[in-house]
Amino acid sequence: MGGFLRDNAMRAQSFELLASIKFARSEAVKRRTRVVMCGTSDPTAATPSCGGTRWTAGWLVFESGDTNNTYQPATDTLLRVGEPAPGLINIRTNSDGNLEFNGDGTTNEGGSTARFALCDDRGAALGRQIDVPMIGRPKLIYGRAVTISCTSPS
Repeated sequence: MGGFLRDNAMRAQSFELLASIKFARSEAVKRRTRVVMCGTSDPTAATPSCGGTRWTAGWLVFESGDTNNTYQPATDTLLRVGEPAPGLINIRTNSDGNLEFNGDGTTNEGGSTARFALCDDRGAALGRQIDVPMIGRPKLIYGRAVTISCTSPS
């Protein structure tokens, strides 16, 4: 029963992150501007901030009103806040900590694929990965195909 509950938590968290990625892309296209997703250490702060490659504590989705990748209330519009991952789930990304979508729905990943790994203490074999190629359409991958270590240091 414990494994079933942990699998459901992993499934729910991966779908929540996937939904936020799809939302960020659609908002970029709808608004015809750059929309940024970033991990945050405290999504409930009065003024949350971006930081790091670990997204376990939550994430921000915002319309960027300037050229930096940091959420600043004076120039940026906060669109969505991702809640912390439950239990032992760890979320990491291979990018610089941000995922940026252009107004045409493509990413600013320099031709590479942004990858998000979701794992718990059972390891990558039961983890999930979300790949976001340069064209911007995210793909959810299950189990053994997870290529990012969730346990490596930031």
